[in-house]
Amino acid sequence: MRLKLIAGAKQALVTVLTGILISLIAFSYVRYLENQEAQEALENEAYNIQREIRQSLVAHLFATELFARELKQSQQSLDQRWIDDASIISLYYQSITSMVWLSPDLIIEKYYPPSRQAQLLGTPFKNSELIKVLPQSQGNQHAMIGSAGNLGRIGSDIVMFSRIEGYERQGFLGLVISLQDLLNDIIRQNISEGYQVAISRDAQTLYQFAGDVSLREPWSVNRTLQLLGSKWQLHVWMTPKRLADERDGLALTLLFTGLFITAMLTLVFYILAQSRYKAQQLADANIELYSEIDERERVEKEIAYLAEHDSLTRLINRNALMRILSEWLNDEAENGLTTILFIDLDRFKEVNDALGHTVGDELIKRVARRIKKLAPKDSVLARSGGDEFLLALPRSPSRKQVLTLTEQMLQALDAHFYVDEYELFISASIGIAFAEDADNNPEYLIRNADTALYQAKDKGRNTYHIYSQAVHRDLAKKLEMVKQLRHAVEQESLEVYYQPKVELLGHRIIGLEALVRWVKEDGTVIGPDQFIPVAEDTGLIIPLSEYVMRTACHQLKRWHEMGFSELTMAINISGKQLHLPDLVETIVDNVNEARLSPRFIELELTEQVFIENIQSHTNFMHSVREHGMSLAIDDFGVGYSSLSYLKNFPVTSLKIDRSFVKDLPDNEDDAVIVQTIINLAKNLNIQLVAEGIETSEQVEFLLSRDCGIGQGYLFSRPVPAEEITQLLQNYQGLMPIDIGS
Repeated sequence: MRLKLIAGAKQALVTVLTGILISLIAFSYVRYLENQEAQEALENEAYNIQREIRQSLVAHLFATELFARELKQSQQSLDQRWIDDASIISLYYQSITSMVWLSPDLIIEKYYPPSRQAQLLGTPFKNSELIKVLPQSQGNQHAMIGSAGNLGRIGSDIVMFSRIEGYERQGFLGLVISLQDLLNDIIRQNISEGYQVAISRDAQTLYQFAGDVSLREPWSVNRTLQLLGSKWQLHVWMTPKRLADERDGLALTLLFTGLFITAMLTLVFYILAQSRYKAQQLADANIELYSEIDERERVEKEIAYLAEHDSLTRLINRNALMRILSEWLNDEAENGLTTILFIDLDRFKEVNDALGHTVGDELIKRVARRIKKLAPKDSVLARSGGDEFLLALPRSPSRKQVLTLTEQMLQALDAHFYVDEYELFISASIGIAFAEDADNNPEYLIRNADTALYQAKDKGRNTYHIYSQAVHRDLAKKLEMVKQLRHAVEQESLEVYYQPKVELLGHRIIGLEALVRWVKEDGTVIGPDQFIPVAEDTGLIIPLSEYVMRTACHQLKRWHEMGFSELTMAINISGKQLHLPDLVETIVDNVNEARLSPRFIELELTEQVFIENIQSHTNFMHSVREHGMSLAIDDFGVGYSSLSYLKNFPVTSLKIDRSFVKDLPDNEDDAVIVQTIINLAKNLNIQLVAEGIETSEQVEFLLSRDCGIGQGYLFSRPVPAEEITQLLQNYQGLMPIDIGS
């Protein structure tokens, strides 16, 4: 019996070792393949985050320039515009913490919000590299970025300044941005679950979104962000759970299957001896499982409570209030009657700083109890955060009663509070908003109350203000369009249309021009003349143009694969894009990604863009030609370009502006101008394209003058790619129109 036991043990040992060895070999090979796929996913995540950070910073930079131009062009004085614009900016750009006005000698003359005015007004701007840059910026219309210095609240804050000249007051408009908030918004909106991020500059960590750093060293992708003269390091890695999810589990399946088979073979030799032990283990595991389930249910209930309640005051939080307001406003009986009082304590920070957070927390709790005593029975009180409270009234029989309650609140909060041995005196400011002024939208309702609160603060505190829809209507409308356009760009819901470029003599389609169109969800079409300027002012033109370029390149590749392999694609370049140092690399990357030859791509610059900062555009133009792409000047003839530019720069094509074509051949002046441009192009060996062709008479005139290529409604309006595809297939690349011989 003993020998059999030993023999069985040896057999079991051989079985265990052999099975483990085979399982480990299979596991290692498959795990290697899984790791390769996980690394690729990590690279893609790092690229997406890098792109979003860059686009967001550029958008804020252009926003600074936009508000500077609005201020310069305004008929109002600086003092009249200051508070109005500042409150709107704080609403739509959450990461902008303050707005500042510097005199030409860098003295702080205005500061928003008012909380730090006393300590900053009249003092010089310091502790920033911008001190050397700003005085030397005469004539610079672009925003300048750097450390916020003494304007910031923490060391990582940055400031964007735009110089304002030719205004009632010379100086610098600056927007102080919390880099922590900005990065936090970008990362939280764009990072995928299970990824961790850290951002640093000059060996200093600016931001970190990480709860688990265990895989930072073995599973980290580092990228350099080259933006606005600074190098930022972006570090992205996975959590163990995300890494496990990226792996498809085959390796572990093989490992556990092999080990399971090994265990089963081994179990044959010991099944009888271990049955009782296994039964006891199972009983213990069940007991532990039941205990774990009970604990989990308790924790889930606690989490559910904390998700909608403030841990200090035990009041509901802002999220819970939003849910309640939605229910009220969806009820026709409550619709239009709901009122919000946004209550903010005055000088609370002074109490916290002087007496500590323990006293401050106790004061907050006593304030909450005092407000709750005065609040109507059917009202709801929430703590928004810090020293801010939201009181929601479901029924407001009259505005007079609301104002009476508000005055009672102000009187009650203006009285003393006893906390420990301290007698404390504070006051409050209250913003009032009615649902009828917010389109019965809970988010708008709270936002309006917040706007009114800031206006109350500006009136001297310990007072109230009622929101009015007339305030900031024009600026709010513009910012709403910016918001919608940003959403459309982020969702890539804009459409790319294409207009054929036609060989006039043979009626053959030789190329297409990519044009962007904005069609909203309700079918409303926003013209390019409306949204393109907004996109350029806000910096959205950069991601918009990148989307058009990427879409157009891939679409051209599909047409080539259909057999129309000589078609070219013209893509417009905005003047804002020319400020990007990596523009050429971005274009080349899109062309290579679509597997296109660069000779099929033509980049178009309007004549106005071409002549602006011609020297700074020289490198771009030569680089484009060195990569094998063509360069065209659009709308030629309407600007004031020097002919020497055409001689000295690598332009390959001129597009005659439609204003000179529409009245041909009857208008003699236009005929002379067109003939002159044709002669100029022939002498310089530059290709010529006529825009805006709508009649066969125009075609005959152009052909008689040796202009052989044209675009216009005679051939086709800009249409979606599907219609171009149908046109190419049905007519084998020819235009189905009789345009004369």
